[in-house]
Parts: sequence; C-alpha cells; structure tokens
Amino acid sequence: MHATHLVIGGGSAGCVMAARLSEDPGNQVILVEAGTAHAPGQVPDDIRDTYSGSALMNPGYFWKNLKVRRNADATPVYYEQGRVLGGGSSVNGQVALRGAPEDYDRWNAIGAKGWDWNSVLPYFRRLETDLDYTDQLHGGQGPITVRRMPMEQWDDFTLSVTKVWGELGYQLRPDMNGEFGEGYSPLPLSNDGDARRSTAVGYLDAAARARPNLRILGETQARRILFAKGRATGAEVRRNGQIETLTAGNVVVCSGALHTPWLLMLSGIGPGAHLRERGIEVALDRPGVGGNLMDHPAIHISGYLPPVSRHKMVLRRNYTYLRWSSGLPDVPAADMVMMAVCRSAWHAVGTRIGTLSSYIGRSYSTGEVRLHSPDPDDEPYVNFNWLSDKRDLDRMTDAFRRMAKILHSDPVPQYLSNLFASKFSQRVRDVGRKNLKNAILTNVAAVMMDSSAALRKLMFDRIISDSPPIPELLANPALLEQYVKDNVQSAWHASCTCRMGDPADPNTVLDPTGRVVGAENLFVADASAMPEVSRTNTNIPTIMIAERVAEMARRR
Repeated sequence: MHATHLVIGGGSAGCVMAARLSEDPGNQVILVEAGTAHAPGQVPDDIRDTYSGSALMNPGYFWKNLKVRRNADATPVYYEQGRVLGGGSSVNGQVALRGAPEDYDRWNAIGAKGWDWNSVLPYFRRLETDLDYTDQLHGGQGPITVRRMPMEQWDDFTLSVTKVWGELGYQLRPDMNGEFGEGYSPLPLSNDGDARRSTAVGYLDAAARARPNLRILGETQARRILFAKGRATGAEVRRNGQIETLTAGNVVVCSGALHTPWLLMLSGIGPGAHLRERGIEVALDRPGVGGNLMDHPAIHISGYLPPVSRHKMVLRRNYTYLRWSSGLPDVPAADMVMMAVCRSAWHAVGTRIGTLSSYIGRSYSTGEVRLHSPDPDDEPYVNFNWLSDKRDLDRMTDAFRRMAKILHSDPVPQYLSNLFASKFSQRVRDVGRKNLKNAILTNVAAVMMDSSAALRKLMFDRIISDSPPIPELLANPALLEQYVKDNVQSAWHASCTCRMGDPADPNTVLDPTGRVVGAENLFVADASAMPEVSRTNTNIPTIMIAERVAEMARRR
C-alpha cells in the first residue's frame, strides 16, 4: 500500500490529520491505529458515555504493558494511555479547555514562531461547535461539540466547595475558554449531552470514511519508520500477525508524547549516544527527542458522600475547575487547578466517594522517554521526574493543605465526611473493572458504608485508605512532603517530548511547521510537539496542533 501521507497513530491528533488531509482529493491517506478502529454507529456504549469513568475502567482501550516511573528510583506503575481510534479523546474526562493565551505567546517567544495566541485562536474555533457561546472567540461549525453543565445541575458537594471558593475571594467566570485568570467556571465538555464527541466520531464520520482516498487500518502497530537517502519512505507495521511495509511520500507521526519519541528513536532519530547504546543505527542525531517530558502532577483528598449529597442524579464526575495563583516568584498567575469530583467510579462505592483534586497547571519538572531495548515489542522507559523542581514540590504540598482546609470549611462537611488522602492505585483499578464480581462486592460494601457511622469509619480507616491520617500529615511538614513525593500522580497530560522551536537550537525536535529538523518529509503532530505544557487539560490543544499542522501540510 502506498500513500501520499501515512499518518501513524489514530488518537486525538491522528484522526484530525487523516480527516483534514483526505479532504484534498489529490492526497492518498493511510491512517494506522494500533487499537480497534470502531466504525461509525458501532462505537461501544462505554466510550459513548458522557461519564468518563466508564471507558477509563476498560483495559481493552489501553496499552496493556505501558508503565511509568514517578522518578528514577520509583517502582514502575501502570499508565493509562489510549489504544483505540480517537485515542485520549475516546477515553478521557472530556474536558474541553484551551489553556491560557499567555501559554501560546510564550511558545512563540521561545522559538515556536507563529504559534502565538492570535495565530492559534482560529484553529481552536475551527475544531469546535460551542453550544453555549457564539462570538469571535468561539467556533460554531467544528467537529467537536462543546457545552457546559449549568450550575443548577451541579451536585451539592460541588456547590458546597464552590461556596467556600467564593468566600475565599474567587469569582465565578462564566466562560473559561473566553477569559483566563483566577476563578471557577462551568467546565467546557466535549460531548453533546447524549454522547462523548471524540475525534474519531467528530472528524472520521461516515462521510469522511467514505472518501476513496482515505484508508484506516485498525489493529495495526507501527514498528519503525523507514528511510532511504535521508527521506522517510514509509513504515514497517505489524498487521494481522504479519510484518508489512507501508510506503508514503510523507510520514506524519501522531502517536502521543510517550510513543512518538519511542517510535522516532526505534527508527534511528534521537540522542545519538543513547541510540548507539541500544544497538540502533543513528539516522539523525536529535538530542531533544524524548526529553522535556512534562505533565500536570496531581494530588487528591477523598471522603464519603452521604445520602444528602446523592439526591441529584450525577451525570458526570466533575462540573467545575478553580484556577488559582500560587504566588511563587517568577511563576505565572493562575498556575494551579483544583476540581471537585462527585463520583469516583461506575460502581456503588464510587458513587459514595467524592474527591477534591489539585494539579500544577504550569509545572517545571521535566522527565524523559527512552528505549528499554531496540525491540519494537518493548514499551518505552518513561520517567516523569515529578516534583524534582522545588517550585513544584512546594506548590503540591501547599495544594494539599489548601484542599484540607476547604474540606473542613462550612458547609462542605455536611456533604463529605471520613476524609482520607487518596490515590488512583492498582487496587482501585482492579475494583474498577466492570464485571459481576466487582458489582456484587461494591454493592455489599456500599450497604455497609451507609449502615452506621462506626462501621463506615472502620471501613475507611482500615480498608479503603492506605495512607497516613490527614491530621498527622498536616501536623508534620516532613511527613506531608514525603507523602506528596511518594504519591503524586499524573493528570494523564503527558506532553512536550518532541518540542517545536528554533531549528538552530540543538534540543529542538520540530520546526514550527511540525517537520522533524533534518528530515525532509517527516512530521509530528500531537502533544509531544508542545514546547511547554499548557496550563490546563491537553486534549483540545492537541487537536488544535493537528488542525494547524494539517493545514500547513495541505498548503505545501
């Protein structure tokens, strides 16, 4: 099979690239996706569900052997990374935030010329149909439906938290995608009220898939990019248990911030010394490939939601974010995010556990992606190196204290009790698998929770929580700092590992068109291209990147 454009990775960005490139009948586009490529009208109910926890708990939608480290000395833990058409947009929390205009102005300032806010805003508008706002800041004809849940539909736990936020001086901002700053707002969501709107659904609809110049290959995993005389000629893939070669005039890698640098390095593009150590012939020495790994480190406090908190039908897990400023010197304003989560899982226990979570919107710690071996069947080595920058550690411990104070402030204790420091552990994953056994176990546990305060306290202290009591953590700064270091988790916003920038900078991987520096016809369009992580969820910025790189490709 031959294409003018081979798109590797059918995630949030890859679906956009394939759809936009195939709009030109002169292109022949092949889209390769390692996971299942569900046809229009056959998307499973748990992906369609507007409650994101349904898809999150289905291991069939993720890379099964991908593990990451908190730091170099930590034990690797499982990491949920989408492996299904639509990628993250098919399994994520559906948060449709753009980030701050200043984020993109900084991209432009540090070398990604032409990616300032005024230049990227048209692409944010192009990707969306905003059901709530129609003005110069919002789109009305894009493939991704965006809407917000009105406050009268929010649960009482969330409303109690926002009441405290207001008493602390934070204002209600009606539209977080129209103005950026401190305050809280109804959260923009990428669904239409009935179903999730992934890029697989929004961009690769029945009309797009009927194009004769577009071919989508599901269950097809790229193993390496092929080169001849300095040009990418296609890729080696595994399909139907066989190794095949796909040839192309241009190759666009959209495999995400962990698998894009991994694939480039397997193909001989990356830090030369590291590639030689792994026995890989160096085709292009780009030291920045796999470096600069960024994320939004997060920490959580959870508790019991009594019946008074559950009388409203909870459609989602969270309805609003708070942006606040840490006040640290040389750190931008509105650098922190807090969210109230009114449902922790699909099962009966999950509906009885609420959470207050915080993440660092503008983090400074950076990690790396490297190769374990030259074998394409081995997953990459991933070290996030969270909180290695003291600014991040200080802000994360401060966020924990802030959340504890809010959860102890009236009227929140009426709606959340039995507080404990929580984490998304393997035990939580195991109980979250949708099966009859877990349904029975969690129903029994839920009845016990509701039966008496004494039994509930015993369950939370001895069974549900495996962390030190919150009063002990707050009373001992050293213990709290160590707890935060040991339990900080990902917001699943991995990014920046193939950063765009000035081609003269040796650590730049991509020029501002998305082209790999030193390679004539090899491009990257996904979250790995970000020079720095944006200050909010990364899915909508990733779609924007793909929209813009696709347009530049079509212009060429």
